[in-house]
Amino acid sequence: MQPTDAVAPALADVLPALPGALAEMNSLERILLVIAIATAAAVALKLVAPRLVARRFDEGGESLPAMLFDVLATPIYRTLPLTGVYVAVLLTDLPTLGFYLRGATLTLLVLIWSIAAVRLGRRTLRRMSEDAAVSDVAPVLGNVWTAVVVLAALFSLLNVWRVDVTPLLASASVIGIVIGLAAQDAIANFVGGIALFADDTYKPGDFVVLDSGEKGTVVDIGLRATTIVTLDRVEVTVPNAVLNSTHVTNESAPKRHKRIRVPVGVAYGSDPERVEEVLLDAMHEEDEIIDHPEPRTHFREFGDSALLFECRGFIHHPAREAQARNALNERLHHRLREADIEIPYPQRTLSFEDETRSALDPDLAPPDGAPADRENERTAGDAE
Repeated sequence: MQPTDAVAPALADVLPALPGALAEMNSLERILLVIAIATAAAVALKLVAPRLVARRFDEGGESLPAMLFDVLATPIYRTLPLTGVYVAVLLTDLPTLGFYLRGATLTLLVLIWSIAAVRLGRRTLRRMSEDAAVSDVAPVLGNVWTAVVVLAALFSLLNVWRVDVTPLLASASVIGIVIGLAAQDAIANFVGGIALFADDTYKPGDFVVLDSGEKGTVVDIGLRATTIVTLDRVEVTVPNAVLNSTHVTNESAPKRHKRIRVPVGVAYGSDPERVEEVLLDAMHEEDEIIDHPEPRTHFREFGDSALLFECRGFIHHPAREAQARNALNERLHHRLREADIEIPYPQRTLSFEDETRSALDPDLAPPDGAPADRENERTAGDAE
């Protein structure tokens, strides 16, 4: 028979008899009984709980419930006997000694659960640090969490021993205001860094465009600032508070490829279907343009001196936009020349017919006092 199988029947036989037994006991016997019951509950829980958790979840402690039980089991086992001691002290009529016994018991409880809270925070951050985006900030958050737990435990102990914390709170408030005013930029950057991590705005390797026009690849995200390497291979450090309050375009999300648009103008008289076929062939031949999603061409409008088309295709990475535009323009120019499709350029023709005719034939000149004919200008058009 397993030990756990005998616990339930024993408790079922003991519990109904407790009220009558307590009425016949003196104070010392009641104290001993309370401590014994609390200790027995701790032992029973220690025997039963691990088997239930292992059966319900997993034995390796990888799941969240198993991890919580692994961290909190020992504090719970130790809390039950200490709780019995505390209740037993309350049943005694010892004003001075009882105060110190209760204070010592509560002190042990505060220390036990403070250590458990620190362990739980570290275990949680260790699980979070498996994500590369949080690995850098996890140690700092662990230190912050430990400091918060220590401060909470300190104030709890002062309250247990009836130490007036009002002056300490007032002093801490004044010191906090002074520190906050002196380090408001650092605090703003710290909070901004936490917000960036929580929102998952971007991660190292993403190509971003700032509101100021700077663009580059994110190489590091710290609690104070984010480091970006621009296309000129210049490292730019931007405070997190600035990034958290400005417009940031992440061109690597949700996919790393980006679409570019290249305008092309061909001469009037060209066959639009033939032009689109040549443009698509050129885009498919270019290595900088990916095949999926498919590149496309659009006949946009009739320009002043050209039929205006637009080539739209996706490139592998936003950082290669300049190289991709250069390569695609060269290939489009080469393919259009091979296909004998003319690329027009701006032309302008000026004529002065009235003045020229008057200079050659004086009889055609206007009479004295008559306004001269205005200059006629004919414009062939501007090609864009």
